[in-house]
Amino acid sequence: MINNIKILIFLSFFLLASCTGNTALTQAERNRQQVADYRVASILFENELEGEASYNVHTDGSVVILFDESVSFEDYTRVVGQMRAVPEIRAVRATQSGREVCPLRQPGNNRGSGE
Repeated sequence: MINNIKILIFLSFFLLASCTGNTALTQAERNRQQVADYRVASILFENELEGEASYNVHTDGSVVILFDESVSFEDYTRVVGQMRAVPEIRAVRATQSGREVCPLRQPGNNRGSGE
């Protein structure tokens, strides 16, 4: 019985250790995510929309943002454009009322530079 408990404890620790290795972020990923998060929060604050949107910043610096229905199309597109102009924000996927009004900007996009 005691041997079974020891085996069970060992297997539990082994499984926990193997799971955490796959989800740990590198320092570079953490930094990229924090910088992009700061930039998104700053843009929302500067446009007085911090309470009108919820967002998630991925480890690659891309952002998924959901705007409240009360946000006008003009404000929505201006803010998304500002986010897409920030180099630290790799891509922006923005939705409102379940619709993706501004499609995803692919990484490496020229941003209309005429090249």
